[in-house]
Amino acid sequence: MRKLLFIASLLASITFAQSAMAQEPADTFGTPISSAVVVSFADSSSTFRPNTEQATHLSDAKQAALVTIRGRTSTNTPSARDEALVLARALSARSYLVAHGVSPLKIAVNFASAADFVYDNSTPEGRRESQRVEVELVYVSAHREVIP
Repeated sequence: MRKLLFIASLLASITFAQSAMAQEPADTFGTPISSAVVVSFADSSSTFRPNTEQATHLSDAKQAALVTIRGRTSTNTPSARDEALVLARALSARSYLVAHGVSPLKIAVNFASAADFVYDNSTPEGRRESQRVEVELVYVSAHREVIP
């Protein structure tokens, strides 16, 4: 009997919410737009230093709905030291963004060592390019629309 009352109450709540939504303007969202900035790091460094062009791109990050930071290293074999380094790189990027007005609630941090190489790790240039943080900015536009 209790289950039946719960289900009836739930259905009544859904019906009420649907009728209220039909009368009120609703927010609808456009297609999300994503852009990314990749910042490389020197060996063993966790200091986030975007160049001028990257910093300009990141200056609009506070307008993004979601910011995802992916930290990476150039090591072939994961170790505790590399895990700590790649996390420090990702958190350094996060600190930079928060210091530039991005809400920490919008930022998701992801990191992995010994993964996602973008260049050949047998060269110093390739290792430097793989030692990186990728900052993905996702923008979503909203507009009010009356739904009949």
